Amino acid sequence: MFYLDFFIAVLIANAIPHFIFGIARVRFLGLFGYSSKGNICYAFLQCIIAVLLYSNQYGLTTIYTNPFVIGGLTVLLLYFIFGRLLIDKFRKK
Repeated sequence: MFYLDFFIAVLIANAIPHFIFGIARVRFLGLFGYSSKGNICYAFLQCIIAVLLYSNQYGLTTIYTNPFVIGGLTVLLLYFIFGRLLIDKFRKK
């Protein structure tokens, strides 16, 4: 395993809690401070950096043939799409 693969996985995995805490408006330290918008931006930045690192290492077309990358990006994408809905549904009033 290459060290770059580890950092790509860390970036993808770390983007999920920052995005969730950002949309839930939980005070959580990210690269851009404690703000919710800062955490959301940080999550998107990590996702973009992970995709750029992966495409630099293996080429962008190999994303479609690697099931681990497809799985990680799918979970991240689902959190980006449905995260706010899930937070609103399960938040205690």
